Amino acid sequence: MNLAEFLKCDGVDCFEDNFFKNSLINKSCAHVVYSNIAIEQHAHILNKFYELLQNTRPKALIEIGTFHGGLTLLLSDILNNLLLLDSHIITYDINQSPYLKHTIDSKNIKNITVKDNNLFSSDYQTLVDEEIKNLIASPGTTLLLCDGGCKICEFNLLSEFLKPKDIIMAHDYAPNIEYFENNMKDKIWNWCEIKYENIADAIISNNLIPFMNEEFLEVAWACFKKDI
Repeated sequence: MNLAEFLKCDGVDCFEDNFFKNSLINKSCAHVVYSNIAIEQHAHILNKFYELLQNTRPKALIEIGTFHGGLTLLLSDILNNLLLLDSHIITYDINQSPYLKHTIDSKNIKNITVKDNNLFSSDYQTLVDEEIKNLIASPGTTLLLCDGGCKICEFNLLSEFLKPKDIIMAHDYAPNIEYFENNMKDKIWNWCEIKYENIADAIISNNLIPFMNEEFLEVAWACFKKDI
């Protein structure tokens, strides 16, 4: 299945005449959808995640911040394309995701579980639901995506529970504000909510190393792997 056919920017091909980049230059952002569900991502996210899942073959994909569920559906289709039929996505958001749930039901999608319970204390210092710890600890590689209400907090708290070879990522990332202003804003992505300095202590203390760093910077994601 050609997944790029399901990715649209304002109803047109995201890649036609550099449509997505031109929208950023014009101080706007193309409305990106996947399978008719909003996906708040750079249009090139498809190829990056396809390569990541192909190379790492995770058993569990945990997404913090479902939003409408476009990225969730994209990841589900990539898993199916790669015949990773034993892999499963668990996506969390404090708000319900009716469009995603309707799509899951109507298409009988088996590899996504949607949860709308809160995981974190009000100060993001502790977990109020420790189910996620058990999910991360389960056998096989875990891919953990931090894209919720406090990406810095999510990364710093959840990185402690990673196993060797697990991968943790965070969206709206730039190494530093200078890099964002010079290399990303109006070119790649116009939002920066997390920088290296915000997660440096967690990276060092939890023995994380950059993984596909250059590739994912091109779509405003941090990507680190737990070293052996």
